[in-house]
Amino acid sequence: MNPIPTSRTFSQKRNLYFLLISLFILTFLFLGLHPTVQQSSLDNLDRLKQWTSDWSNAVQDSESKVDDILDTMNSDSNVDVNTKPNFRLKTWIEDLLSSSSSSASSLPKESEESDECKNWDHLNNEENDPPNCLKSKQYRQTMRVLEREEKSEHPHWYFTKEHNLSTLRNISSCFLPLNDPGWKPCHEKPLIVSGWWYTAETITGATTGEVIWQSSIVKQLKMLGYSYIAVGPYENWVKVAEMMPDVYHFLWNSDIDTVSCITDPRCIAKEHYVPPESAKDLSIGVPDAERGVIPIWALEIVDYWGSRPREITNNEYWWGLTEDGDWSYHPLGQEWIATPWPLPGGHYHLPYTMEDYCLNIPVKPHEERRNAALILAKRSSYFHYHYVSPPGFWTNLSKIPNFELLSTVEVEEGKPIPEGLVTMGKQTRENYEDLVGSVKALVGMGAPPISPSVYTSLCQATPVVIPYFEQNYRMDGWWLYSSWSQHGPAISLGEPYAYKYYAGNYTELEHAIRKAMSTPIERYIPENMKLKYTLVQLSNYLNRNLTLMFEEKVKGNKGKIPSLKKGVRERCYELNRCRGPLEKGRKPNTPNKSYKVQVTDPAV
Repeated sequence: MNPIPTSRTFSQKRNLYFLLISLFILTFLFLGLHPTVQQSSLDNLDRLKQWTSDWSNAVQDSESKVDDILDTMNSDSNVDVNTKPNFRLKTWIEDLLSSSSSSASSLPKESEESDECKNWDHLNNEENDPPNCLKSKQYRQTMRVLEREEKSEHPHWYFTKEHNLSTLRNISSCFLPLNDPGWKPCHEKPLIVSGWWYTAETITGATTGEVIWQSSIVKQLKMLGYSYIAVGPYENWVKVAEMMPDVYHFLWNSDIDTVSCITDPRCIAKEHYVPPESAKDLSIGVPDAERGVIPIWALEIVDYWGSRPREITNNEYWWGLTEDGDWSYHPLGQEWIATPWPLPGGHYHLPYTMEDYCLNIPVKPHEERRNAALILAKRSSYFHYHYVSPPGFWTNLSKIPNFELLSTVEVEEGKPIPEGLVTMGKQTRENYEDLVGSVKALVGMGAPPISPSVYTSLCQATPVVIPYFEQNYRMDGWWLYSSWSQHGPAISLGEPYAYKYYAGNYTELEHAIRKAMSTPIERYIPENMKLKYTLVQLSNYLNRNLTLMFEEKVKGNKGKIPSLKKGVRERCYELNRCRGPLEKGRKPNTPNKSYKVQVTDPAV
């Protein structure tokens, strides 16, 4: 192989630069003309355009930077492909083509206004809107919610306001007349209304497992042409759902908020209210004018853990379950519950991916890493859980002279860390990622369960060490997700990616750490956590026919809407987890009043 030149003439640089730009132009032409490229990939194209802009700016701003890029692109060196600057661009092109051909959620390509919406002018008042024009209704509903958000006079999560305003303004363009210069193509119902706290926390950049999952999902939603607003607390979510029934694709919420709504005749649609098994009918005496309007089939649950059976959880306490086996806290079944894991039963597997984030981080060679193991734990209270390894285990490990034992736990009052441990304290996501990629093993100490950090570690070619808590633990079916180990799915990968130890055996723990630290691995991402797979899953999820699914459920239940399991609502109320019924006299905020357009005359 010829050596890579250390410098180039101005002519060589210019020729290579023009060659690079030509390559991009040809790529765009191909993508624009290829029959499988659909409008659902507009966001990907924007991302691709941003890459070309970034590279052009790099060329103009720094010749040395361009030299580095061109050197890497034209070399046949043994550098890890994931560290090459062009790898991300190549990945996005591949993802663009694959997601376009697999997604059924293409954006509309309207050429003329529908008959129902002809002559509609959004600048006129609502009483002049064509009666059967869907997007005129969508526009009015969106503008009402937007106006309400702008005033901020209602209970709301303050940190979601700007995101919600931006989203509502953006999707309002979807409902404009086609001849309006501000119109843009969108899905017919492009909005997800979420009342789940962890969806909202994606805006703050929090790093809990639930937020890592939701952060990936909302990015994918954008790639597929959908938007979301985060509207909590509970009463606010209910009102927004009532105000824009023609806009939202479906509603996202937690298990407890969903149970609260479904069992409240002032929340759930009158025709869909059914008392739980053997429970009091709360609809008796509620006037029709106060009955709810939210359809039961639109209530989708997003839950990190899903509806797990009693035998592997403490749901006997949380939900009052008295029998083993599958169940659901959504009366329509587990199909209405989406989780990041391929759980047994009917749960919808909505996986997350860290591929787009992780692949941008170069893998550090094993020989260049610190001779250290990092403990996976955020809080010092974890070391005081009864089922984890005793503090003395970690004290003994910290005294071993030939390797470091690192920690990033936050020390909580009254919960000291084991003697001998020194913590670096809470890290930003970026710093934590760097740290994970600089050590030779990530060591689970028992909590938190099924943490995303395990997959972060494997993606950076850092093996993990995971404890189990029962000598004869099971790994089949639901038991894989039980509390018998810290991370059943990771343990099931086996060596050299995951090493296991019994939490009560120090010798096993030390042996597993030493073996993991001495065995280099390649970067590993499970197939069902790669972007191509997650996009297909999300696209299929978005394109489910929920009303048809609902009808099939009713048909299979002898023509009756299924009831919530006995005792679930009562136990939820008893523990003050579920929300109490909405107040008497309350009427739903349905879009039934005329909306007056406020037009500002620029001459005034």
